[in-house]
Amino acid sequence: MFLSSHERRGCRLAVILAMTSVIGCGGDSGGESPSRSQLWPQDQWIEQAPEEQGMDGPTLEGARSYAFADGKHTQGVVIVRGGALVAEWYADGSGPESWATSWSVAKSFTSVLIGIAIDEGLIPGVDVSMADYIPEWRGTDTEAITLRDVLTMSSGLGWTEDYTDLGSDVAHLAARVSEPIPFVVGHSLTAQPRTFFNYSSGDTMLLSAVIEAATGMSAAEFAEERLFGPLGFRRAEWWSDIAGHSLTYCCLDSTSRDFARFGLLLLRRGRWSDRQVVSESWVEDSITPSRAYVGYGYQWWLLGRDTPSLPADTYAAIGVDGQYVYVIPSLDLVVVRSGRYTKYDGPAVADPILFALLLSGGLIPTRGTRPPDEWSDEAFLGRIVDSIIDED
Repeated sequence: MFLSSHERRGCRLAVILAMTSVIGCGGDSGGESPSRSQLWPQDQWIEQAPEEQGMDGPTLEGARSYAFADGKHTQGVVIVRGGALVAEWYADGSGPESWATSWSVAKSFTSVLIGIAIDEGLIPGVDVSMADYIPEWRGTDTEAITLRDVLTMSSGLGWTEDYTDLGSDVAHLAARVSEPIPFVVGHSLTAQPRTFFNYSSGDTMLLSAVIEAATGMSAAEFAEERLFGPLGFRRAEWWSDIAGHSLTYCCLDSTSRDFARFGLLLLRRGRWSDRQVVSESWVEDSITPSRAYVGYGYQWWLLGRDTPSLPADTYAAIGVDGQYVYVIPSLDLVVVRSGRYTKYDGPAVADPILFALLLSGGLIPTRGTRPPDEWSDEAFLGRIVDSIIDED
């Protein structure tokens, strides 16, 4: 089984059980190639050769060789610099319109939705008590948990994120529970909030309840209106439980290109063309180390903080089986890597449980995702970084 350095900290999601024309750019370039900061994809991406964005093509091919080597099970890689698509590679039988899935990459989408709700005044701020959205917690010790605590995985709720243990909390969440929100709400504190980092899909599932209570919409509906639409996603399906509650801890199906749009939104500090989709301050706060752990923000992994070989400002949305949206602001770079995915052909509804329909770990080759035998952020991203010959 694939274990990245981040998943070894408890970020695995693989319960073992019996994704040519150039149209549009921001502004009128007057016939000249616009600078990187001016490029925006519209209906289609602006495609440029790597050299047009200060990258060496042959060196960049090293990343392709790494990602598509035997055993890597890569479905797609999309590389964006300066807002232009400079490289895009797919496995045989896949392409730009192929479905990819997020697994825990969806957690970072959830974070942005919380930021949008705060920007709109629908949520007072991150220091509000979670009991304002979970009435069962009023008057209990869990009332001390704030929205910030949940965003930074430091709620203090007892939770085991162990995917090799069929008795773990995350195994129950994905494979045995048809009503995930009550399941998480029923957990008790085992530590004081804000005292330590404990990666928990349960924490993020609570944000589904927050978004619903604050907006009157499911997270998927709110995302369609405030995020997918403005960014021009071609397709997106966010899995829900049977009652219609979005599974905010995972399971957003889209394409590798659309995941790159999301990365570009963060790279541009919440702005999309002439619209501020989420505030710049929210993006900044999201990629600031939490009190509990320097390598994590608001549902984002801050890779450059604890991986010296990567640029210090590197951060990423990461999902099991090798789903990645990497963002490196200092290099004006977004990189998406999607793993092999065979999408369920019915509704994206966990009926009655998620893992009856969406499986990870290559457990059933004709369903769900298949992980790489091994994956190294440093080896993959290093080749891309090395290709950059213009670091303005």
